[in-house]
Amino acid sequence: MSEVSTTPASLRQREPPEHHHYRFYDRLGSIHNYDWKIFMWLASLKEIENLVYLFIIVWNAISLKHKYSARLSNEFANETDQMIRLIGELASLRALSNERKVTIRKTLIDYKECRLNGKNSVRNNLSNEAWIELESFGLPYNSHIFEEQLNRCSPPQKEYLRKMTLSRMESFLSIARQIETNNSVEQITEVESIGNNEILGLSQNNVRLIDAEWRDDDKNNSIQLVKDIENLNRTLNKITGVKRNVKKIKEEAVIELFSSYKCTTNFNNKQMKLVLDAVLQRHLIKNIFESADYYFTGVQENEDNLDNLEAAILSKTDELIKLTTRLEDSNLKTDGNAQTLPIILRQQNYATLAHRVFSKNHPFINQLVKDLTNEMNKYRILDSEEKNKKFEDDIITIIIQFLRIFYFRLKTQEPTPAFKFYESGDEIDPFFMDGMWEGHCEDYVVEICSFPAIIVESDERAYTKAQVIARPKDGSHED
Repeated sequence: MSEVSTTPASLRQREPPEHHHYRFYDRLGSIHNYDWKIFMWLASLKEIENLVYLFIIVWNAISLKHKYSARLSNEFANETDQMIRLIGELASLRALSNERKVTIRKTLIDYKECRLNGKNSVRNNLSNEAWIELESFGLPYNSHIFEEQLNRCSPPQKEYLRKMTLSRMESFLSIARQIETNNSVEQITEVESIGNNEILGLSQNNVRLIDAEWRDDDKNNSIQLVKDIENLNRTLNKITGVKRNVKKIKEEAVIELFSSYKCTTNFNNKQMKLVLDAVLQRHLIKNIFESADYYFTGVQENEDNLDNLEAAILSKTDELIKLTTRLEDSNLKTDGNAQTLPIILRQQNYATLAHRVFSKNHPFINQLVKDLTNEMNKYRILDSEEKNKKFEDDIITIIIQFLRIFYFRLKTQEPTPAFKFYESGDEIDPFFMDGMWEGHCEDYVVEICSFPAIIVESDERAYTKAQVIARPKDGSHED
């Protein structure tokens, strides 16, 4: 596969055909595969954090130490302050949580300080974290390739990228303001009609007063649940990534791992690391599911053990729901609200459990952290003990969030959604899959599905799409 340099044409034409180990062509009328994927990725960025990290890595490619340093330093300070202001306004409009606002604001302030004061070690750490975050948002191929492309951009091109980022943030703010205005109108309408709604509700059967939906501000509201699932996926992307902070990839083990998931990607293929990121995520999820299923189903052997409290409660909850379902079924002919009680019990019990189960020092969690760390180390070696420690700290939070979402919070929804992994060779279905492919999806099949689709099969509704990497049906891979 070929890439086009982003340097001006007059300079690019003087470059030799080979630049490092990448090939660059001089045909101005051609758009090559990598450039197209980068363009599509930039166009697809939809999270506030995406744009903040893009802002950082663009400025990181700009030197503040040359004859224009005073002007550039002033522009950098002003644009960073503008970004911080936008973050504050978005948070005030509830487009950002306060926690996210604090984190983003601190990152921007720290980056501004280190650039203006020449603190290169802090700068390197922050820019590296920004690249890792962007990789977790689906940056195509190795981020070092994009970094090289970015460094070759001319100053005006980098300025366009900066302005584009700030413009997108202004668009987010405009949308947030419009939503806030619409919400205010809706709230007024709701207040005016609340009396009529209460009268109507009181005239109905008491059971009907309990809605199967959650309030907008409830953590189990489907919108919030989707956000948390997407955040979990991004966190998994970061922790399983091998494009940065990895000292060695173990070839034989990786080839065997690819084979176990029927991936056709060759170890020397340019996309190998991208596919390995996804396969490691799938493999980590598979191991969590297997360990959790064993923990929850093995409770009957020793349910009085304190270490098995979560499993025992889950078992008794399922038993209670089954009994109430049988009770409602027996009253089906006389009660028009049959099946309401089991739904209420399921939603409320699982909502309560989802907030309380599994602490960070739970024996099951501790053992699973060790098992997953050892499993990941079979395929790659991180470049420092500090990174190993961070992996172990991060995986604890991931495991707890994963268990709470997949074993508890999904069951707070009505109807209860299911999760589905797609296998290598499956047809691409854009309605239930999210990924990158060119042209018609019918020409591609799944290479690897890294994160499952969360779907309601009864009405073919997707909470979140499966994350997949596609390959051409003819089996060819880009070199």
